[in-house]
Amino acid sequence: MAEDNRERSDDGTYSETVTPEDVLALFTDAEPRTATEVADELGIVRRTALNKLNELADEDRIHKKKVGGRAVVWWVSGDDK
Repeated sequence: MAEDNRERSDDGTYSETVTPEDVLALFTDAEPRTATEVADELGIVRRTALNKLNELADEDRIHKKKVGGRAVVWWVSGDDK
């Protein structure tokens, strides 16, 4: 089993290495992105990207739309910048 070398905070939880602002910074244009694309661009797992995207959507900082099945796209409109 591989050793996990991620840093932990004082309370023992894993330290955040990618912030919601890191995710938001990827949206430099009006091009929608999937969680997988965000994960690939940041070098993180899809679940982490999805959590950050949902956090940003809950704060109304990005928009999301289900486009079929389980597929969701995320974007920032020009009005949000």
